[in-house]
Amino acid sequence: MKPRRMLRFKSIISILICAVLTLGLSSSAVYGMELGPTGLNLSGEVEQTVNWFLTEGKLSLGITRYKLSLDQDLMRAGAGIDGHAYVSVKGWYDHKASEGKWLELDEAYVDIYQNLFDLRIGQQVVSWGTAYGVNPTSYVNPLPAMATLTQGGLTDLAGLPVPAVYVSAYPSWKDMSADAGIVLVLNPRLQGVPLPEEAQTMILQGIKAGIEASLKANPEWPLPPEMTDVRLTSLEFAAATPESLTKRLEVAGRAGMNFGMWDLYINGFRGWEGTPVLWIESEIIPPSIESPLPYVLVYPKASYRKVTALGAAASGTWGPYTFWGEGSYAWPDKVKELNIEENTALSTNDPYLQAVVGADRMFGSASEYYIMGQYIYNGSGSLLSPYRMPDKKAEAGHYLAAVGRATIHDDHQIEIMNICNMRDRSGLIVPRYTYKVNPMLSAWIGTTILIGDEATEFRNLPMNKTVFTGAKIVW
Repeated sequence: MKPRRMLRFKSIISILICAVLTLGLSSSAVYGMELGPTGLNLSGEVEQTVNWFLTEGKLSLGITRYKLSLDQDLMRAGAGIDGHAYVSVKGWYDHKASEGKWLELDEAYVDIYQNLFDLRIGQQVVSWGTAYGVNPTSYVNPLPAMATLTQGGLTDLAGLPVPAVYVSAYPSWKDMSADAGIVLVLNPRLQGVPLPEEAQTMILQGIKAGIEASLKANPEWPLPPEMTDVRLTSLEFAAATPESLTKRLEVAGRAGMNFGMWDLYINGFRGWEGTPVLWIESEIIPPSIESPLPYVLVYPKASYRKVTALGAAASGTWGPYTFWGEGSYAWPDKVKELNIEENTALSTNDPYLQAVVGADRMFGSASEYYIMGQYIYNGSGSLLSPYRMPDKKAEAGHYLAAVGRATIHDDHQIEIMNICNMRDRSGLIVPRYTYKVNPMLSAWIGTTILIGDEATEFRNLPMNKTVFTGAKIVW
């Protein structure tokens, strides 16, 4: 298909999706339509955003998202098993970047309920954390790349599903109840380098320029400064994924107890980090027939590694307030190349701590007002990227996140989300207004305000100076 025809096809698809959204204004459908006597339940959602770029003065389609889910009660289907089967597929397309996935599997699992335990087999999300959005003890499902999130998503993240087997039990002892679970991950979600291609190229070009400058200043270099030759083998990093099933396996476990209004948990994990570590190697190539002059060859290197982590989490209530806290300490397997002095490392072998503490409260006669605040500590550095620049020492990240929400007459909602880096005083503020047209259809408008100097963490995110609006149908 020719590029012009492909773009026209995608535009037609987008128009059709927007038409479906419009039909929701007068739709009388209800949530979770039941199909037939077996209890097969169909639900779904369609979302379309539109962005107005203030600096360019342009209005364009943003991201189209859609999801379809099927849920089946196994007993009603005649399987003779107490449980459920669930499958969902989804798709998305970013119109500005001209990229997306039209259809992919989201979750697909079977639940089996027994007297002593519950079993879930299939592609799933296991939510273990107690904090809002950022959960250091939710080891099983990796998070999407932070730098790609928009519209305040940093404070409301969802893990990516993975194929796994989850066994959970809920024993009780006197007045206390326990929660124990173990997860065997069959195929972890290894995401690749969470840096845009442009950023990887800039880093490698900068390192190339640094090597050239050091060679020009090195009196032992056999060539005059103007003949310095440094060559990159690639403009991107690439890491090979583990091939065998035994190498891909991960295991996570959790045990918890309930003490009145408080829940306490202990977690453990042995598995892969979701993103690879990065470093750069170089070597001097001596003169040869093909190249009569010596030159330096630069190799971008990347490798996945396993990590061992232990964590604890707690949540509870005191009067109208809810409190939570969780933390995890991780010991990554050492990659010896990161400690070689001749290499340029963008990652470290150091262990790291991640922790979150926070609280929230609802106000009003119908709980129509909500406020939340939490502190996030990231011992490995930035929330947006797990890497550090070669000339900078890794520093722990300290963040504050807050959410304020007011619901007016059940149909109107005003919300402000905020996250800021306490170290460099940068951050983002996302005010948003949502109108619930009917039980199925909602529409919203908002903007993202980035604060901080040009060189700070949040200041140059791509959603800067953008007004976004959108609509969503759920059935």
